[in-house]
Amino acid sequence: MIQLDFDAIIIGAGPGGYATAIRLGQKGKKVLLLEKDRIGGECLNYGCIPSKALIELSHSISHLKGLPGISMDLKINLPEWQNWKWNMIGKLTGGIEALCKAYGITVEKGEASIKDKNHVTVNGRDYSCENMVIATGSSPVKFESMKDVLFNREILDIQEIPSELVIIGGGYIGVELGTAFAKLGSAVTIIEMMENILPEVERDLVKPVERRLRDLGIKVMVSTRVDSVSKKDRYHIKLGTGTIIDAEAVLLTVGRKPNVSGFGLENLNLEMDKGFIKTDSHKRTSVPGVYAVGDVSGQPMLAHKAYYDAEIVADNIAGGNSEVEYRAMPYVIYSDPEISYTGDLSGKFGSFPAAANGRSLGMNNNLGTYRIYYDERGFVKGAGIVAPHSSELISEVTLAIESGLMAMDIGLTIHPHPTVSEGLKEAAESTYGKPLHFKPRD
Repeated sequence: MIQLDFDAIIIGAGPGGYATAIRLGQKGKKVLLLEKDRIGGECLNYGCIPSKALIELSHSISHLKGLPGISMDLKINLPEWQNWKWNMIGKLTGGIEALCKAYGITVEKGEASIKDKNHVTVNGRDYSCENMVIATGSSPVKFESMKDVLFNREILDIQEIPSELVIIGGGYIGVELGTAFAKLGSAVTIIEMMENILPEVERDLVKPVERRLRDLGIKVMVSTRVDSVSKKDRYHIKLGTGTIIDAEAVLLTVGRKPNVSGFGLENLNLEMDKGFIKTDSHKRTSVPGVYAVGDVSGQPMLAHKAYYDAEIVADNIAGGNSEVEYRAMPYVIYSDPEISYTGDLSGKFGSFPAAANGRSLGMNNNLGTYRIYYDERGFVKGAGIVAPHSSELISEVTLAIESGLMAMDIGLTIHPHPTVSEGLKEAAESTYGKPLHFKPRD
């Protein structure tokens, strides 16, 4: 029997890749983790973490400025803040590398090239494996007609706030960063080709955010196509109507595509699905011994979905029989207020307004709502929350769905006061007509 170098070789060290490596290391498996750029991938270095750090900065400034009786003259030293941000990211990525070392994982930095399902070349050396995991992530969609525009990497690493920022794409990235830069002082315009911003989100959840965008002075142009973008001293954005808009900076956020080229994937001849690597419920590809996790393996393209995929794959490589179940996948949009939802958002629901939540009002926010969806027997199906810190609340409902709890179980659970989480309790109480601080309509 031929002795292979590793139980698993993982290509890509983003959330899906490094999580698979660590989970396998915890199971005593011999693992090689390959990364051509930075450990932590797009999420930790150029997306999730730095974007939320910028959003937190902008929200803190905006929150203070919006409070009655407060006057202030803030100056932002953005280069100094950027240094802090990269130091913070370095602590996270350094921690991941330390964990990999602690679990005996070999980390190799360099561009991988797949020879076949059992062999990978990196930095001129061949490695063999029993299993292979593709975790190469995704990249922003780009257009030839839009030259020199900024993407998430560039906009999150700028050294000064642009006076005008045009954002092409009104999805979650466009809304999140548009809100942040408006709070930091940019004149922001969001251009969306569809009829509404956040087109994939329940409209009632989006309305409070649209109102907040108007309050911040953000101009939103929907049902509007951008034909081209050019740059001389400034950017010139040509719309489908022929109108030209000028701006200091342009951010393109119209989606992401899976990274499936440039590392020899074609040598595996995997079955694909609309550009993604096709996987079954065990995250197995069409080639035995080859798995795919995270963005490259299909929607939803979320870091926490990649973490979840990693657990499934690690268990299966270690001899288990785990399958994915995405029915209670939480989604979060870091807008103002935040939008979070999970499960099935259809049918009957109990609701509670954020304006009746004491903690929300104490944070100078009266926008938003809490909704808990339930079936005919009273079991929780899903939830949609628009409220401050809703990203920290949605897991409670996700757990309720996974655990088969009834809305009354949430309603009878003691929630600390005053907290925004009480809104969930009262939304649950409204499913049986008994919220404490709001009388439902008959």
